[in-house]
Amino acid sequence: MFGFGKKKAKEPKIESTEFVLLTAERKEELQQTISIKKEEINHSTGEQQAKIYEEIGLAFYELGEEDNAIDSFEKSIQAKKSLGTAYKTLLKLYNKKRAEAAQANDEESLQLYLKKMDQMMQVSKEVTRGVF
Repeated sequence: MFGFGKKKAKEPKIESTEFVLLTAERKEELQQTISIKKEEINHSTGEQQAKIYEEIGLAFYELGEEDNAIDSFEKSIQAKKSLGTAYKTLLKLYNKKRAEAAQANDEESLQLYLKKMDQMMQVSKEVTRGVF
């Protein structure tokens, strides 16, 4: 009568791909940002260094250089454990790499990224508890 307990027909999920064509100017701007920020790293520590690594990672991520982005995000989290943009993007990249490894039947890479995702969950627990 009221429709309680009835299942609604599910609409198929539409996978969105975040593909944005970068202009030559934007690529140049991102590469300049990366070089400037890499120089700033030498003169900073702690939270400031973590923020710089995060900015470098985001620039690499936008350029589509996922491995460089992962490296920068890992350094950011290492400098200061937090659940910010670096954490979220790094987890997304790990998940993507894990899925690619599973699809390619690459057991070694699959285990590597599963382990890295577990480590990220541990970071999350430590930050939430305030222990790091």
